[in-house]
Amino acid sequence: LKGYLNLSPEVEEGICQVLSYMWLEAEVMPGFVNKPSTSTASSSSSSSSKKGRTSAVEKKLGEFFLHQIAYDASPAYGGGFRAANAAVKKYGLASTLHHIRLTGSFPI
Repeated sequence: LKGYLNLSPEVEEGICQVLSYMWLEAEVMPGFVNKPSTSTASSSSSSSSKKGRTSAVEKKLGEFFLHQIAYDASPAYGGGFRAANAAVKKYGLASTLHHIRLTGSFPI
């Protein structure tokens, strides 16, 4: 992350995974209900840059990627995602990113 210095793998990969999850929810899977959902992604589906409908294959692939992100067992990617997602749900994306920039960690 440009401008974010000395982040642990959990923080860096975790917030990147949250952004990936949000993009998948908004662009590939609008309206898809899967826990853990991010707080802002579902509402952004109306601003989708994708033209047309999502194919059945794209939908299945989207479901697979959402599941992989949410349930990854690795400390950096899975644990980082769950910690970052909890922070984004509680404080919002902008506040979470600001806190990470200032402290290098997720807000509690």
